[in-house]
Amino acid sequence: MTAKVLDKEVKIIATEICEAFTIKLRSDGIVHSHTSGAIEWGVESLKKFSIVMGQMINHRQAPLLITLDEFAIPPVDAREFWALKEACPYASADAYIATNVGHSIIGNFYLKINKPSRPTKIFTKQDDAIEWLRIFL
Repeated sequence: MTAKVLDKEVKIIATEICEAFTIKLRSDGIVHSHTSGAIEWGVESLKKFSIVMGQMINHRQAPLLITLDEFAIPPVDAREFWALKEACPYASADAYIATNVGHSIIGNFYLKINKPSRPTKIFTKQDDAIEWLRIFL
């Protein structure tokens, strides 16, 4: 798969499925995680995600682009856990793409209440998120 983002051709160089998450390593060094709304997940799933991401990027840090199916809503305990630095020591920054009002509300709530320990922003456009994530490469 190839995508042209910000005038740069980006290829997917590795893909792993980890429960509700499809994790893709992009040729620009950004990791893209997409969450399915069809599979329930929680803290244990996120712990497995972190292991898979670490293996995918040789246990170094990389920025993380996060997209979700329309009805994929992170559970409260998962949001609390993910805000902790130790939840995913491989993510240098998180950029969430909010494609609907519900995602925007939960994303803003996450930023204000859970106060994630790594740089985190909510975006409506993927190109804007990728541009921001490149700071953390």
